[in-house]
This record gives sequence, structure tokens and C-alpha cells, in this order.
Amino acid sequence: MKKIAIIFSLAASLMGLDFNEIKSQIKTQNISGDFAQTKFLSGFNVEFKSYGKFELSQSELLYDTLSPIAVSIVINERGIFQKSGNQLIKIDQNFDKKLFLSIIKLDKDELEKEFIFKISGDKNNWKIELTPKNVLLKQIFTRILVGGDKFVRKIVLNEVSGDKTVNDFYNVK
Repeated sequence: MKKIAIIFSLAASLMGLDFNEIKSQIKTQNISGDFAQTKFLSGFNVEFKSYGKFELSQSELLYDTLSPIAVSIVINERGIFQKSGNQLIKIDQNFDKKLFLSIIKLDKDELEKEFIFKISGDKNNWKIELTPKNVLLKQIFTRILVGGDKFVRKIVLNEVSGDKTVNDFYNVK
């Protein structure tokens, strides 16, 4: 009987992390920090970089790009907006804000509707590869990679066009 228990415990430890373990250890609400976004466009040998600060609350992401051009973007359940003073100006009718917030917050229920998961790593350095199931998303992304530790630290968007966007989050608190 002891041998069977040992075999089961070894098998369980070899399975690695699952989504719920990652979700239970990370903080995805009421956080802030800095970001660096690097855009690689297929056919160009140059990277386009921007830097700024972000704040993520329960229902909203504020993305303040400080360099090279200052612009503030707010993403919430109503859409994506550019801040102009105290006003929010809607800038994209077709943006899937629910999906974007689901990726940032690792909302399993929403992500399962659209993606197949592949999880690797350990609790201090995990990675989730999201492969689109949805026909529309398959026309945009080949895969999305999300990685981190107790916070989401990196999101990589690999597009069908060959373009790639890498978002690195640091000084997160």
C-alpha cells in the first residue's frame, strides 16, 4: 500500500503546475508597475520600443506610455479609450476588451472559451501558451505566451502576419 501511495505522489509531482495553482498564487488586481513594449514588424530589421507605467484594478487597465510619445490608454469592459485631460475618447470599436482583460487577469473561464492551454515551469517561473481555438482569433494570432511568478511578467503576442509584440512588466507591486 505504501508503494502505491509513493507512486501516486511521484506521479502527481511530475505533472507540474496547473492553471488553478498559478492563478491562486498570483496577484492580478490592484497592482501597478512599469512596462516595456517591443514591437517587431515582419519585414523590418528594427524594433519599436515604448515604455511607461500601468495600473490594473478589478475592472480596468490604465496604460500610460511615457516614451517615445506620451499617451494614456484605458481598457475596461466598455472598450478601449484614450485619455485626453479628464475625458475618455473611445478609439476602437472592434477591440476585444473582454479577451484582453482576460489575458491580463488570467481569467480561466473566459480563456478556455477561446484557447487551448499548455502550461510549463514551476511556481516561481511559469509559462502559459495560449493557442487560439476560435476561427477569428486564428486569423490574428498563432499563439500568445503569458509568463511570470507571483505577477504576470511577460505577454508575447505572435501574429499570423509574422509581427510580434512583447510586453514586459517590472517594478510590479
